Amino acid sequence: MCFSSGGKPHSATKHSMPTQTRPAILHADRHDLIELLRRQLTPLSDGRRFDWLYRSSPYGPARVWVTCDTASGEIVGAAAAFPRKMCIRGSEKMAWVFGDFCLEEKYRSLGPALQLQRACLEAGAELPVDFCYDFPSESMMAVYKRLGVLEGRKLIRWAKPLRIERRIEPLVRSRILARGLGAIVNSVLKRQGWVGENHVCQLVLQKGPCDEEFSELDGQLSGHSGVRTARTAEYLNWRYLAHPTAQHEIMTARRNGALIGYAVFTRQDDDANIVDISSIEEPSVIKRLLTGVVRHLDQSGVATVSMAAVDQHPWSEVFETAGFRRREASPVVVWFPRGASENSQELQKKWYLMQGERDS
Repeated sequence: MCFSSGGKPHSATKHSMPTQTRPAILHADRHDLIELLRRQLTPLSDGRRFDWLYRSSPYGPARVWVTCDTASGEIVGAAAAFPRKMCIRGSEKMAWVFGDFCLEEKYRSLGPALQLQRACLEAGAELPVDFCYDFPSESMMAVYKRLGVLEGRKLIRWAKPLRIERRIEPLVRSRILARGLGAIVNSVLKRQGWVGENHVCQLVLQKGPCDEEFSELDGQLSGHSGVRTARTAEYLNWRYLAHPTAQHEIMTARRNGALIGYAVFTRQDDDANIVDISSIEEPSVIKRLLTGVVRHLDQSGVATVSMAAVDQHPWSEVFETAGFRRREASPVVVWFPRGASENSQELQKKWYLMQGERDS
């Protein structure tokens, strides 16, 4: 069994190459890591992405481990852990998000992969980390299973189609006919889902960086039950507004001028994604936020609005009544360094995890 960062298995080499794993030194290994990630993970890997993701988080720098060819010392693989501050039933906790796992093709046998990911887990057992989580590919799940870490949850993609022309044109083989049929279907699609009532809150696009009111809202929500990522203004400005390759927008919900919720979204060509939502626990406010984002994106010609949230997300019923439908699912792994934890129960039943909380 072999592994690729993109999630597709590659053909195994007949003989494993001798390797060793060590902690990376971010400043000394920076160039080699950037190039490895560019070749094996994403063409968007460059100095800006590295410095933003690995060194600029408000919760501290990433921890990185590298696999090196024993003979040459060349870095041929890497895995990272990104720090997250979490709130569990009002208590502050620290978590790691695993990501950016990759190996050069000729080293993608099970041995080096196990060695590399085991180094991440062993470090987690030694540091003050309450739990770790990951969004592994199918091939990466094989590594976790061999290490005794099993799939804990699912990440569900929710989708709300707004325009159908792109899908039906190959079937009818006529752009004109597709537009005519699409206009009829589109009008039906846009009426699906309950849109909420205007008086519930006012929707306003955020202009400029997030300020202290976002931190104040986060403080109010952190005392509630469940598991939430700490979404301070500093975190939001770093995670979304300073992102080096994706442009994010924020739709805010306000009541009498006070911030009571927001949704973060991004778009590329005909598709858009709602990557994060934070709000007071009022279904009508959440629905208004979702409706406001969808209407805003519809005006720009977006064909489908998607969002990904953990299965049994506390707002899953709200997503459905707002017109979103469940699509494919992918695994989420959760690991507790100190064995069984009382917090595992909370993660199973009330975790506000969304797509924006993965880093790779």
